[in-house]
Amino acid sequence: MHRQPRAIETRGPNDNDFSEAPQNACACATSRHIARLLTQLYDHFLRKAGVEAPQFALMVVIEKEERSHQSAIGLQCAMDRTTISRNLKLLERKGWIRSTKGRDRRERHVTLTRAGRKRLAAGWPEWRKAQNYLRGVMTGEEWTGMFHSLQIAMDAAQAAHRKLAAQRGRTLTSRLRALGLRKTFVS
Repeated sequence: MHRQPRAIETRGPNDNDFSEAPQNACACATSRHIARLLTQLYDHFLRKAGVEAPQFALMVVIEKEERSHQSAIGLQCAMDRTTISRNLKLLERKGWIRSTKGRDRRERHVTLTRAGRKRLAAGWPEWRKAQNYLRGVMTGEEWTGMFHSLQIAMDAAQAAHRKLAAQRGRTLTSRLRALGLRKTFVS
């Protein structure tokens, strides 16, 4: 399907003109909606390989590191400790990963098993089909613009998280000072 490309406009970091966005647009709701639609699309193709899109994505991250730490995987996938544990346990029950204790008994090392590598290999052609299918309904400019916009959104979300963390740190430090205590730990 070929359409006329939409104009892709870029804004500066301090440009807060939201006149083109709907007045009540919610970045969170919109991005979650898009994520669900994309997951359903990729699931449609990956199902033929016996794996779901979130499982496939997690196994790709695990494959990149020979012995991944559970916490590092969680950081890379932007998943909290409970979510990453639940997802890794599912992969382990399916026999696609092996989890072993790290130096610290709370830390886990994760590796793909032979069955996991086989499942991942079977998934790659289906992932490519999903990728090409989506790309086929967009112009090249829209495809590139989508990744540019996603990177901007990810950078902004990470910056907002850092800002919140810094504010929490300052708040905690000021509370401790008010109590006459020093901050002696890393938050």
